[in-house]
Amino acid sequence: MAEKINLIKTIMDGMDYNLHEIEKQLPPDLGGMWDPSAMQRIFSGFWHKAYNAQQNGDPIAWVNFGIPTELFYAMDIVPIPVDHISANASVFGLTYKYNDLAKEKIADYLCSNNTLLLGALLAGDIDPPAIMVHPANPCDSNLATYPTYSKYFDYPYFMIDMPYITTEKSLDYVANEYKKLIVLLEEKTGRKLDLDKLRQTMEYSNKTHENVLKLNKLREAVPAPYSSWEVMGECGLLLSCVGTPELAEYFEKRHSHIKAMVDNGVGHMAPEQEKIRVVWIYGAPVFDYGIYDWSEKEHGAVLVSQMNNNFINEPVEDISNLDSILRGLAQKLVLMPMTRECGGPWENYLDSSLDLIKRYKADAAIFGGNHACKSNWAIAKLVKDKIQEEVGIPVCNIELDLFDDRVASSDTIKAQMSQYFDLMLTRKERR
Repeated sequence: MAEKINLIKTIMDGMDYNLHEIEKQLPPDLGGMWDPSAMQRIFSGFWHKAYNAQQNGDPIAWVNFGIPTELFYAMDIVPIPVDHISANASVFGLTYKYNDLAKEKIADYLCSNNTLLLGALLAGDIDPPAIMVHPANPCDSNLATYPTYSKYFDYPYFMIDMPYITTEKSLDYVANEYKKLIVLLEEKTGRKLDLDKLRQTMEYSNKTHENVLKLNKLREAVPAPYSSWEVMGECGLLLSCVGTPELAEYFEKRHSHIKAMVDNGVGHMAPEQEKIRVVWIYGAPVFDYGIYDWSEKEHGAVLVSQMNNNFINEPVEDISNLDSILRGLAQKLVLMPMTRECGGPWENYLDSSLDLIKRYKADAAIFGGNHACKSNWAIAKLVKDKIQEEVGIPVCNIELDLFDDRVASSDTIKAQMSQYFDLMLTRKERR
């Protein structure tokens, strides 16, 4: 029997260690340069909040990647994306322990994002939350597992129902779902919603999204101003910390720094080093972030965007009253990355993939087909053919598991990427 641990503390300690390692390499005076530890500092702070809430008995909500976090921060409830629990369990070497435990109970074709969470619960390494909240779209594996977990481990659960097609009427419907959620949150956590605090939270959210939209535009620049790691990492910040002053300040400073880089023609890599601009249109692996540094160093292939970091949410214009705020959050929810692309007709996914490739001037597109994502595998060939037809880029389809390297190891993924990048570079040089 594996030794029982406190998973939240383990993640917090790991984040602190990573922050310490980054800070050790910084010069005493940055001289106005960008602080490379800024992102990691917010991650560490977030997990300290989660750990302190756990220790103090304060409410923690588990949320899916499609759930905006503002409402929870306004109610002093720490929102932990379950996807972050799974991702960090994977990064810190707990995948086999949790997945093997979970697969004694449920089918092995389910997503590791779901099985890792179950394994952590079965191991007693994480306590059930005060409540779990996730949307109806886009993942069938979520809907097949999370309600069952809540019954088995006896914690409250709420699904925000969402119509298949987004219209003005459907947004009203989702906003009404938020009203039901507020009632349940107040009942289960004892925290009452304060409208003034919600407005303040939305001000931080709006400030964040204003700068994210500006950064989206700046990231189209050649050479790319972001590193591959930064494209991957900021996704995590936007899933867990929107509505906090720390994140609003981070993106304000980030925008100022990246604008200066672009204005001066400076990229993360020198123009001659940036040989291939890559978008992951689905399923970029999490278990080994070294893959992205490797692709830059070995192939000059920089990640310019990926589906899960494609945040296009506009600020909520009217935050004067609860109804307008909830309508704005409903609009945001249906536009969250992956929910927007994969929660409706297949054209939603195709159009978004084409937009990423065109907007970020990509030379290469990779479909990381998570083995459990049956709906997206069902359209993978259609999407591949349409992208080839419209922009002339052959898509590289790789079957993998985002969190478990036993489906496809780092070496296996790198070998497929190497072959693909060599092909794409040859094509590019022939033009």
